[in-house]
Order: sequence, then C-alpha cells, then structure tokens
Amino acid sequence: MKKIAILLTPLVVLAVAYGCSKDHDAPTFSTYDQLSSPSDVVATYNPATDEVDIAWNMADTSGVVDYVISVSDSSIFDDGNVRLFPTNIANLTPPFTATYDASVYIPVSITSTVRYFTVSAVFNNDSFNYFVGPRANIDSAFVSRQ
Repeated sequence: MKKIAILLTPLVVLAVAYGCSKDHDAPTFSTYDQLSSPSDVVATYNPATDEVDIAWNMADTSGVVDYVISVSDSSIFDDGNVRLFPTNIANLTPPFTATYDASVYIPVSITSTVRYFTVSAVFNNDSFNYFVGPRANIDSAFVSRQ
C-alpha cells in the first residue's frame, strides 16, 4: 500500500497542476494594440500665470473623445502622488494644449518643485466605451516661484 501511495502522489500532484494551469494564463492585450497614444508631450511652466502649459500631438484621432492629463510628483511616475485631469477639449484636431494650475495644486509655501506630465487618449467607439488608452512619453516641468 505504501508503494502505491508513493507512486500515485506525484501523479496526482502533476494532474492537479496541469488541470489548474489554464486558470493562470495572462490575459491577452491584442485588442489594445490597435490604440495609438499621444506624442510630443511638452510641459512648460509659465511664472506669469503660475500655470504649466501642456502641449501634445496625436496622429490618429479616430474614436478619441477626450484626453486625460496625468500629473505626478515623482520621476518614477506611478510611485508618486498621481492625479488625473480630463481636458474636455472640444476641437479634436492637433496640436492640443491644456493648462495645469500650479497655484491650486502646489502650495505657495513650496517655492520650487518638479512635476511630471503625461497624456492619454480616451476612446469611445464600437470596441471601447470611454477607455483610457496608452500613455504618451513623460515630460517634466520645473515650477520655480520667485
């Protein structure tokens, strides 16, 4: 009986492992490969208005209904305090611009800091229902109050 248990134990473990292995397959993202991301993101601090002007382009705007600006206080973007802002742009032809009001989101006691910016398109079509697409490259702006 002991020999049978020793023989069957590895077989049962292998059968269970093989039977459960399909439960842990990673999801496929081929549906999202067709989505384009914004490009040429440029963030510039304007000390006269205490705002950061953000500009970007997007070659293919089919299915795009809005853009989301993401702002972080860390160079490792997702490790920082990340905030998302919809742009509500009515004209969907490039070049695109938006502003980030530094006087609202950065306390006046902070005289200089760096903020990191990226932009994502929001898609709404037959395949996607207000889906936020891939991010553009990250750009930074140095906020320096005199």
